[in-house]
Formats: sequence, structure tokens, C-alpha cells
Amino acid sequence: MNSRVNQTICKTFVMVLMWHTLFFLAGCWDRREVNDVAIVLSTGIDYYNENEIELSVEIVIPETMSAAIKEGGGAPGSRTSFVESATGETMAAARSKLQQKIARHLFWGHGSATVVGEELAEKGIREHMDFFSRLPEARLRNNVFVCEGMAKDLISSLPHLEKSSSETLTELAQFQIGMDITMSELMQMFASETGGAALPMVTSISSKKDEGKMKDKTQLMLSGTAVFKGDKMIGTLDDSVTRGLLWVRNEIKSATITVDVEEGEGKVTGEMIRSYTKLIPRIENETWKITINCKVEDDVIQNASTLDLRDPKSMRMLERKIEERIEGRIKEAVEEVQQEMRVDIFNFHRSFQRKYTKEWQSAKVKWDEIFPNVEIDYEIDVKILRPGLSTDPPAVPKSEVEAI
Repeated sequence: MNSRVNQTICKTFVMVLMWHTLFFLAGCWDRREVNDVAIVLSTGIDYYNENEIELSVEIVIPETMSAAIKEGGGAPGSRTSFVESATGETMAAARSKLQQKIARHLFWGHGSATVVGEELAEKGIREHMDFFSRLPEARLRNNVFVCEGMAKDLISSLPHLEKSSSETLTELAQFQIGMDITMSELMQMFASETGGAALPMVTSISSKKDEGKMKDKTQLMLSGTAVFKGDKMIGTLDDSVTRGLLWVRNEIKSATITVDVEEGEGKVTGEMIRSYTKLIPRIENETWKITINCKVEDDVIQNASTLDLRDPKSMRMLERKIEERIEGRIKEAVEEVQQEMRVDIFNFHRSFQRKYTKEWQSAKVKWDEIFPNVEIDYEIDVKILRPGLSTDPPAVPKSEVEAI
């Protein structure tokens, strides 16, 4: 009898407890419907005047986006977004003015790209990036770019293949032919002890107007790297030097290298399969040195020479040629950045910091003086794994195929 009473009391207690937990459940008073938000795809920040910046946002047009999805992606180059702008003394002030122009709540959670105008980049961007780190909705994984000219014009462009400029910028970053820097990584660069940073440069090229639609199509393309000292842009690197920079930073994901083969009277092209770069620091007699050790595996994708790739000596000669070409690209990048820019965007300081912790504590305050004098050694090792299904060049008589 007592057992049954105890069970009844326990059940009653549990039911009362469950009932009371309902009071702690979140309500729907702060709900936000999809129809009430304006989704921001990309952001552009430009210098406006001495006291103000201009904030531009690319916003989805829901009706056209829905139509594009129903039609299987929609026609390339059709407008599925629009750009709205506002000025302010700070990013927060500009955002507030921008919200006044938009009937829906600006939602930043889907933003995939942030573009900074060149003029603003030269004046400093740290305080403007601080806005994104404090905005709860903002994604710190979105890609950051510096553009030639106005960021507003670039995010307003009508791409050839994608439905919006934000999609094109995201694809360019993922393709990894240039630097791929997120907002989170940029903030880490600014917070580093050396203060060096680098961002991909992007530019737009207008093409002929669409027949019948009379709209300018625009091609967006990466155009090198913007180099920062502190939070100010101090110069740019062209595409060739950028490739060398990627080799040093171990961020190269694809590379096609063509070399002249005097012995075979022609050219041979190799394609990188994989690559690994290791920075080996050392301090000898108070001289700071670093070795750039790069191991590369290649395939031969074209043999436009009379070189016989079946011959081991020919293969080794070809590997040396590719090693020389890679070393040349890396040297070009190191010399320009180390001697002209004089800012460490190679992350040499991290290698020294890990290995020589004690020495680094006293050296970090004068790293700007040490970095230009760091001695560089190069160790490039290329292995060709696959010379191709046909080791003999096509359309060349066997009698003319040469071995070394």
C-alpha cells in the first residue's frame, strides 16, 4: 500500500516539475520570419571623405532568386541582387543609416565576401574590421579582398557565370589560384607581434553589353596581393610574385610550370600534384637564417620537345629545370617583399618563435630591422611521378627522339 502511494506521489511530483519547466522555455516574441529579413551576400567598404566611410551591401532579391532556383539555376548574368549604400563616421553609424533605407532587417549571417576599396586600404582598415568581430550575425569565415577602385562598383557588377558578385568572389577564393584569407585570419594577422598582413587583390573588367538586355557584363579576376604593414596597405604584388609567396607560405594548391629544354629543342610542361614547404630557422653567430625547403611532385602533361622521357638522365635533367623555375619564383617573391616591402608576410617570425622562444622575446620588438637581413637558403626537390602514357613526343619520328 505504501509503495503504491509513493509511486503516485513521485508521478505527481514529476508532472508538476515538467509543468513548471514550461515557464523556462523560450517564447516566440523575438521571432524573425524569412519574409522580414534582407539577406546580405557581400559587403563593400570605401573611403568617402576625411570623416566618413561608405558602406555598401549586396542584398538578395527574393523573387528573382526563387525563380532562378525553379529554373535550375537561372540564366547566367541575370540580376538576383541589388546594392544599397550609406555613409557614416564609423561602420556602425553607416549600418544604422543603411537600415533606415531598407524596409527589412539586414541579416549578415549569409555574407560570404567583404571587399575593401584601395583608397581606404591605404588609410587603414583595422577599426572597420573591428565592427565585424563584434556583430553577432557576421560570419568570420567570409573571404576578404582589396579591390582596385571602388568596392561599391565591384560588388555591383553583373558576372558572366554566377548569379551575384558574392558567388564569383567565393569561387575565386576556393579555386586557390591566389591568396585565400578569411576575416578571422585577417584579424589574427593584425593581432600578431609583427603586424604584417596580406590580402588578395581583385579587379573587374567590363565586357560588351548583353544584346537585348543592355546590361554590362563584368568579369571578376584576382590581380595579385595587397601587402599591409600594420593595418595600412603599403604596396601590391603582381600575379607572378604572388605565386612565389604561396610557395613559401605552403598555400600553393595548383601550379603549371613550363620549362625550355635545349637538349630536346622545345618545351615541356609539368603540373603539380602535391607540394609541401617547410621553413627551417636557425641562428648562427647572431645571424638569423632560414631555409625554405620545398618538396614537389609533378606530372608531365605536355611534351612539346624531342626529349625522350624514358631515359632516367632526361627525367633528372627535367626535374632540375623545374626546380630552377620554382626557386626563381620563390626568390623573386622573397627579394621584393624582404627588400622593398620590408614586412614579414611569409610567417618567418612564427618559425623562429617556435624554435628560439627565448631569443624571440628580445627580438620581436626589433623584428622590422631583423627581417630584411635574414639570410635565405633554398632547397627545392622535384620528383616527376608520371611522365605520361606516351613517353615519346607525338608526331616526332623515333629517329629524332633524343636521350641525354
